[in-house]
Amino acid sequence: MTTAFRISGEILEYIKTGGWITVRDISKQVGIAPEKSIKILDFLSEFEFIEFDPDNTRIRITDLGEGFLELPEI
Repeated sequence: MTTAFRISGEILEYIKTGGWITVRDISKQVGIAPEKSIKILDFLSEFEFIEFDPDNTRIRITDLGEGFLELPEI
């Protein structure tokens, strides 16, 4: 599993509660620099697993992202 894919999964697991979480908190949680986490968050947002607030400082998981977490492991 690639690092970006693993970190994407960690991010989705961390935010699965559905509330808004700051990008800074996400970076701290997964242990990577904010600049790198933004790239992963942009990817997750592009595929609608997460959404950014209007200021692009916080994120939350979408229904699609929650559904992705419920998929069985292979």
